[in-house]
Amino acid sequence: MEISTREGSLPRLSVARLYINHLLKLKKYEDAAKLCLRELGNNRDLWEEEVFKFVRCQQLRCVSAYLPTSEDCRLDPHVYEMVLYEFLKFDVNGFLNLIKEWPPQLYDGLAVINAIHDNFRKQHANELLESLALLYSYQADYESALRMYLKLQNKDVFELIRRFELYGVISKLIIPLIQLDRERAFKILLDKSKIKPEVVVHQLEQNQEYLYWYLDGLEKTDSYGAFHQKLLVLYAKYDRSKLLPFLRRSNDYVIQEALAICKREGFHPEMVYLLGRMGSVVEALNIIIHSIKDIEMAIEFCKEHNDDDLWNKLIDESTQQPEIVTKVLDGIVDYVNPELVVSKIKLGQNIPHLQESLVKMLWHYNLQEEVMKLAHQIQLTDYFDTHAEVVTMQRRGRNVSYDQVCPACFRPLIIVDNLPHNGLTIFNCGHIYHEACLTDSRCGECLDWDTILAET
Repeated sequence: MEISTREGSLPRLSVARLYINHLLKLKKYEDAAKLCLRELGNNRDLWEEEVFKFVRCQQLRCVSAYLPTSEDCRLDPHVYEMVLYEFLKFDVNGFLNLIKEWPPQLYDGLAVINAIHDNFRKQHANELLESLALLYSYQADYESALRMYLKLQNKDVFELIRRFELYGVISKLIIPLIQLDRERAFKILLDKSKIKPEVVVHQLEQNQEYLYWYLDGLEKTDSYGAFHQKLLVLYAKYDRSKLLPFLRRSNDYVIQEALAICKREGFHPEMVYLLGRMGSVVEALNIIIHSIKDIEMAIEFCKEHNDDDLWNKLIDESTQQPEIVTKVLDGIVDYVNPELVVSKIKLGQNIPHLQESLVKMLWHYNLQEEVMKLAHQIQLTDYFDTHAEVVTMQRRGRNVSYDQVCPACFRPLIIVDNLPHNGLTIFNCGHIYHEACLTDSRCGECLDWDTILAET
């Protein structure tokens, strides 16, 4: 299409370009940009020529919304980079929006990343860090992208990890992830299919509290014996209430080291347990009596191990402390002869509540004797009743019919008017044989093969 003038006719495109120049002179940059979109179409060369006019005016920001970005008309990457650089310099928010909107194939991502680092300004740190995170993601440098999100304290980092399965690149970012969101971080870290416990433990060695949280969580989900020695130390430091149950259920720690830790911290119940496992029961009993000062615990400890030396040690200690003698007397019933305690009480020694304790003990033994007599009487009655039933059964006759056969020869047991010369043998189990068919004195149908094999 041509447009007529006084000098002649001009092509429409030439007129449009002249008008673009005119608009730029008038500083009507937005109108000029819209005219470019309407008149230049998909002509890449013309677009690049006109864009450079906006460069000279430092108004690339006005034309950015109208630049072609499709496969049909993709400009030289430097064009898009110039637009981004101008936004980076004058409009950081606009720069971030373009990074989000434009396909990353339009420009050299590494060049833009370097430009951000060269022009980084603290007052726009959040926008620039988010831009870097996106650009690193476009470059598949996910570890750097995660670092940017972590600097932003942006919890979308966990969604990024899940979406792209970035479990292999978070090993060096474990502590920042925990600091950002402990619950979501441990949900990933405690899944051994995503990241190995050895990797997590190695990274958390520099932060013992985080290591405690992790190993305690791992212990709840899937006990991992390789780290039990570390967990023992951490329980002693951060949560003593979990230490003794842990010592009881685990066998994957060095018991001597565990005892040394408990001695250093003054954890007496734990020391008692460990000494008991090591066989040093007398030392353990001394701790219960003199450090913990719990006589009931001492009695239970003696019952658990049921060792004569322990009981003697406890009895000797009780006679030195009159106030606990009665508790020992009450506790040793059915385990130790109470005479051992009574015989060691010194003449004239004042024992609180001794009379009540002895009465209670005697009542217990009398009751026990009555129960034993009653049990013996029941046992005798049951024996004689059972014996009478057996005798009655033995005296009963057994019916042998004509249709029964010998289990050995399978011939009838009784043939009319022709009895076997050797007669019949009837077992208590009910099986009947011809005497001539038996090879030994046991029923062949009810043989106990285990017993027979054992005899041979």
